[in-house]
Amino acid sequence: MIIVQLFNQSFDRVRKALPRLKRLGVTHVLISPPQKSHSSRSWWARYQPVDFTRIEGPLGNSSQLQELCAAARRLGLAIVVDTVIHHLSNEGRYLRTRGGRIEAAQYPRFSTPDFRGLHQLGKGRGLPILNTDSPWVRSQLRDYIHELFGLGVRGFRIDSAKHMDPHLFPYLFQDLPPVLVFGELVYANPQDFPQAYFQTMRAYDFPLARAIKSAFAPGGDLGGLISAPALHPAHSVPFVNHHDLIKNRSAFDYFRVADLRDRQLAYAYMLARPEGVPLVYGTDLSRREVKAGLTFRRLAAGRALEWEQASRTTLAARVGPALALAINKSGHPWRWHTRLRPGTYVDLVSGARYWSQGDLEFWVGPRQAAMIAPG
Repeated sequence: MIIVQLFNQSFDRVRKALPRLKRLGVTHVLISPPQKSHSSRSWWARYQPVDFTRIEGPLGNSSQLQELCAAARRLGLAIVVDTVIHHLSNEGRYLRTRGGRIEAAQYPRFSTPDFRGLHQLGKGRGLPILNTDSPWVRSQLRDYIHELFGLGVRGFRIDSAKHMDPHLFPYLFQDLPPVLVFGELVYANPQDFPQAYFQTMRAYDFPLARAIKSAFAPGGDLGGLISAPALHPAHSVPFVNHHDLIKNRSAFDYFRVADLRDRQLAYAYMLARPEGVPLVYGTDLSRREVKAGLTFRRLAAGRALEWEQASRTTLAARVGPALALAINKSGHPWRWHTRLRPGTYVDLVSGARYWSQGDLEFWVGPRQAAMIAPG
């Protein structure tokens, strides 16, 4: 499985992109929150829900979402919805606060007793947190999840999952068939993740992202990626980039590969790893290393990387007798040697072609990656 995030794009625009995504090997398409939300047209407003019973806003309405899901299904793809159920909007027409407390709240389906306080974001006045101990609140959230499934949605990203009771989620997904669910659980170490979440969902692999950032940073050690700390493959959604790393850079700097070239090399590593269900940020799909990595991953078909070279600036591995990966983050060319079965080969990144009689030797340019496949 491969997830691509088409951030803050209308349902109709996503639908038009589906054939290209299918050709690239994508299986799941993550779209932004579809419910009625804050009246601003800015991206952040989609993360401030107002009414879970209405699919409407700048991205489209329920009919357009249903059409998108049907179009995806015909191509063998699945639509994943970014699901914001931790809090609601702090828009003044619905909420009145004073001194960091909720004075009054009135939304289409919720009122003051349905909230447990404010979630502070920087210097703002905070977002009202839903009280998920309330049977009414729980039923409304469950109805929303089930309505989305009824429209054809087949996956859910749970925003702010870290701040929610993990025992809520089995109730929300009760009576639904298995679908892809993953949560935003921001922890730097695998052992910090509460295991109860994994009864229902996967999680963004922030530990692996931290290791990737460290390895590709100036002075970092690529060799550390051979045994990088990461979530168990059954729980992992690895990533190099997603919307929070772009829109909330300071808050997520601990996990963000800032340099564009390093980020492209990081994608080559991340997509070559067979573990987990990787996520690719939509605007990165045009990068050579990303397109090559998607092809490499499909050809590898889940087989393990066999590491051949690891140093501070170079990393190389084979997958079986006919696939190979090499990454050079140094500022100098690197001559690399590997053994592949005799035949013709192509570098999926550069397009260069080679002939192997068992030994294959070639130069990997400075700050370049090579992904070798039969060709």
